[in-house]
Amino acid sequence: MTQPLLEITLLAYDEANAVDVFGPLQVFASVNELLEAQFNHLAKPRYRTRLISLQAIPEVKLATQTQVLCDGVLADLAASIPDTLIIVGGTPAISLAQDSNLIQSLQKLLPSVRRVASVCSGAFILAATGVLNGHRATTHWNRYAEFRARFPEVQLDIDALFTHDGKYYCSAGVTTGIDLSLQLVQDDCGQRLALETARQMVAFYHRPGGQNQFNSPITGSCELQHPALRKAQNYIHQHLDQTLEVTALADLAAMSVRNFSRQFTAETGLAPSRYIAQVRLNQARWLLETSELAIPKIAQRCGFQSSDILRRKFLQVLKVAPADYRKRFSVYTKELADES
Repeated sequence: MTQPLLEITLLAYDEANAVDVFGPLQVFASVNELLEAQFNHLAKPRYRTRLISLQAIPEVKLATQTQVLCDGVLADLAASIPDTLIIVGGTPAISLAQDSNLIQSLQKLLPSVRRVASVCSGAFILAATGVLNGHRATTHWNRYAEFRARFPEVQLDIDALFTHDGKYYCSAGVTTGIDLSLQLVQDDCGQRLALETARQMVAFYHRPGGQNQFNSPITGSCELQHPALRKAQNYIHQHLDQTLEVTALADLAAMSVRNFSRQFTAETGLAPSRYIAQVRLNQARWLLETSELAIPKIAQRCGFQSSDILRRKFLQVLKVAPADYRKRFSVYTKELADES
């Protein structure tokens, strides 16, 4: 093999998400293993990976409390520019995005890097450098409103599993770092090797970048702060099988429709009608994953007028039919009848 060695550098920090670190690292390691096996140990590695600490020392303690020794610190990259830089996610990314010294260091480094990516909330750090202004980006769905408020010049795509705009890539929820890394492999090595890598990792390939995040159903973990809005939110979740009109929800919150819509959108990042549609879809997914209910029954429980309407919505948003989604993600191991 004569392809050049590509250096992939991940930037990590204390309390970073472990899967954001180890998921992408394993993707690139698996590529090297596959090439070695296919070419009878004659192929050179395609990737070299490095883990760089944003702390003062080359060591980080991840959110799992796993202590990890890194290959260096951020200042070391000035003498060794990577081909690809990936900023991992984690709760501290929100505050690190306000660290002026860190942001200035990245602003000096990024122009020299061929390809730059973020995973999950790592998008906050990347956006703080200004390089995403005018570009499409995404982040974890639970951070949409905050991201939009802090970075209004970034074109936040709330429907994307990951985005690719110019040399910048952003992935959504934590496990999507694997999806993004597989896309980088496809860009570098072609679809066949990316597919073989996914198979080796038993990963779902290919979840396209434009696909909606396979996040969990919206639950009380993201309850709205305003008591009246929270009352309407709870009503939505408890009455999905019914027609949910914005006017009725506004009445429930004792607000005008205009004021309710404005405040609801400000808190959730979604207009009420779009929020309802997302909750219906997520609940349908949840039932497909965790129950053996027939698809027509799931459609009824989630407020879809028929299983055909549910199927069209799945194909439109998730690019997969409900029956196929169930086969991929159901917690049940037995064969389920094809109800599509």
